[in-house]
Amino acid sequence: MEQKISIISDWTLQRLLTELQLGNIKIPRFQRDYIWEKSKVVKLLNSIYNQYPIGSLFFWKAPAKYAFFIRPFDIDGINDSATDGDFQFILDGQQRIMSLFVALMGKTMGDCDYSTICFNTDRCEFVIPRSQREKNNVPVWRVIDDKAFEETVAELESGSKSRKAAQNLRHCREVFLNYPMSIVLTTNTEIDDVVEIFERINQGGKHLTIFDLIHATTWSEKFDLKQNIDDFNSAQRVKQFGRLSEKVFSLSLTINAFGDARSLYQLKLTPEICTKIWPRTKAALVSALDFLKQMRLSGDLTMYHNLLPTLQYYFFVSESKTIDQSHQKTLEKWFWDAKFSKRYSASAATRLKEDIAWVKMLINNEI
Repeated sequence: MEQKISIISDWTLQRLLTELQLGNIKIPRFQRDYIWEKSKVVKLLNSIYNQYPIGSLFFWKAPAKYAFFIRPFDIDGINDSATDGDFQFILDGQQRIMSLFVALMGKTMGDCDYSTICFNTDRCEFVIPRSQREKNNVPVWRVIDDKAFEETVAELESGSKSRKAAQNLRHCREVFLNYPMSIVLTTNTEIDDVVEIFERINQGGKHLTIFDLIHATTWSEKFDLKQNIDDFNSAQRVKQFGRLSEKVFSLSLTINAFGDARSLYQLKLTPEICTKIWPRTKAALVSALDFLKQMRLSGDLTMYHNLLPTLQYYFFVSESKTIDQSHQKTLEKWFWDAKFSKRYSASAATRLKEDIAWVKMLINNEI
């Protein structure tokens, strides 16, 4: 049996920071952009100093073909260029990793200056100083930076009263550089399995769905998929049928863009692609609903949602608001056959790919 998971037990915090700086650890586009506030970072730093466990990190060793999933860090000091060969994507632990990086490297993110977090050499704990006049506080980045650390220790050791402070600072640096990191690495895994793994990981008490990932990868200041779905469902002509599920929209956009509905393609959606095809997709879904209305279907259409992506594809490709009369009976027969046979109850992505190919042939009068 092929092994798909392993435990990396020989990494230290110093090794993690080095691998991150070298660009050997990547963030996938479907991760949320978020770093903890300073008070929470201070708690994390104190946990490490006291050598408490901070939880395992979860990495995915991905083949080079998934390079398009890489999302830039946009932080100085991290190599964002694509490396040759496999990539190690962060599936779980991004907030901890990036929070540690910005604090230990003294970075500023947005309006938050993490370089102000200090190690108090008297109390032996990390703090957020109330003022610059507080004594015995050493900025945490000076604990990690080799040159700054030696300068600070030399300054402390120059005074007899500060020798204990220097000793405490040396101990702090030793603990941090040698702190063991627990990493779970999944290998020999394709994107469909990774998406399922990601959905099962509890992020802040909330289980993410594939739609959460799609929303994250397609969001921009000019395009918000959730907002566009809410606007679509709020229209009176749609409300009479009940709200269409998020899955209807994500599958429709994916097959309209790529002719395939597998998770790999759903996560290939970008803000640019969605912005370009959203108007036609929206119009195609409206026409699909009108078609159901013509078949005297009314009320809540939830039971027909899994058929709507294929049905809207007809209108998307033909760019027509109505069905050609010569296709009417054929499409109606497909609809009822698919409904009663529960066509999409298993292997839905494969069936969708087959059906949209069939729709293209129908439009081209090849069947």
